[in-house]
Amino acid sequence: MKTQSNIEKRDLTSGSVFQTLIVFSLPFMLSTLLQTLYSMVDMMAVGNFVGKEGLSAVATGGQLMELITVFCVGFSTAGQIIISQHMGAHQEAKVCRISGTLCTILAGLALFLTAVGILGADVFLKILNIPPEAAGHAHTYVTICSLGILFTGFYNMIAAVFRGMGDSRHPLIFIAIASVINIVLDLFFIGVLKWQVAGAAAATVIGQASSVICSVIFLYRHQKEFYFSFRLQNFKPDRRMAKLLLSLGIPLGLQSSAVQISFLFVNSMINGLGVSVSAVFGAGQKLRNIPGIMTQAIGLGATAMIGQSFGAGLTDRVSKIYKSGCMVNAAIGTVITVVFFLFPEASFRLFTTDKGVLEYAPVFMFTLLIEIPAKIFMPSGSALISGVGNTRLSMTLALCDAFAGRIFLTWLFGNKLGLGAFGCFLGYTLATYVTAVPQVVYYLAGTWKGRKRLIAES
Repeated sequence: MKTQSNIEKRDLTSGSVFQTLIVFSLPFMLSTLLQTLYSMVDMMAVGNFVGKEGLSAVATGGQLMELITVFCVGFSTAGQIIISQHMGAHQEAKVCRISGTLCTILAGLALFLTAVGILGADVFLKILNIPPEAAGHAHTYVTICSLGILFTGFYNMIAAVFRGMGDSRHPLIFIAIASVINIVLDLFFIGVLKWQVAGAAAATVIGQASSVICSVIFLYRHQKEFYFSFRLQNFKPDRRMAKLLLSLGIPLGLQSSAVQISFLFVNSMINGLGVSVSAVFGAGQKLRNIPGIMTQAIGLGATAMIGQSFGAGLTDRVSKIYKSGCMVNAAIGTVITVVFFLFPEASFRLFTTDKGVLEYAPVFMFTLLIEIPAKIFMPSGSALISGVGNTRLSMTLALCDAFAGRIFLTWLFGNKLGLGAFGCFLGYTLATYVTAVPQVVYYLAGTWKGRKRLIAES
């Protein structure tokens, strides 16, 4: 539907499930594509102008920053779930209190995490066993990116508000602003000014800041349409909403932290195998994100749709959303499998021409293909669990994925069985099934249908 000011907000509880999922998810897909694109430009610029040391530094530093900022993303997702259920139940009046409370919590959290990133950079990088030749670059990258955590937190918060209300178009616009600015500044800072890794970090922070400024200006001009208020009193935390946000945000944050910790463990083991293996793993994760762009977008769209539908009590529609998401991701997985199978080495040449790195390209791509079947079900499974508000189950699965899956399997194949780089890559991808299989069982069991809606607690 459209308001008088022509701001689009979509009712996700009616109409064709498949069509709504595709149309609503497409902006998310483009948003994630843009984010991945400017992340890849970071890696491509650093790889070509700095070398494999720069690739290793940005890959390790980038993963460390994701670990530091996961709680911002967790609380934003919690806000989206609560807002979407209230919108589905037509309780829009409570959205303002939710948004204001979420904003205050994220501001305090972001400032704390900024200090953690700046003061703890050396310690974290040492734990990660980063190659000595890449350590200095990585420290610079983490320090500069830490200054942008506040912008990361606020972008995720605003995007969550829009998604919960059924608006997927404006988050795309704001991330497009960040992406264009980041790419232009990457080429200028790294290629022209020769700022090396510092240039990549500075471009990222400035791009994020520009996006947040534009989104805040837009939200200020359309406060009524998005049930938001910039009055100071609106930012005073509402006790009930804060309790609800904490009950969802903390498990989601711990869930993401567990996944990131497991990734950093894998990264540490791989860093110990040398800078070439570290570089191929870092570049490979960017290629891994390509199918993830589309499957995660379907998952984001499904989460908002399930949240609104579950809030409205439409459990049959929730089931249809889950199945439609799996169907779309099956088609995506088939296409990606063919491309990766046919062009493994050519894909890595986007980042580097170093022979030592390219030798590992086919090995990494082979292990990457193994997880494609699991990726068909995971986005819909995560959307279902999050959309109905079962964040404790989501956290439990993430802990199993991280420790019983990625850490154990990477150690088993890479270290215990002595398979080296291949074993590390294999263990990391096989761990995806530790989450995917229980998610399918949860859907088939149907116990989610009896969960209490979040609107009853607020």
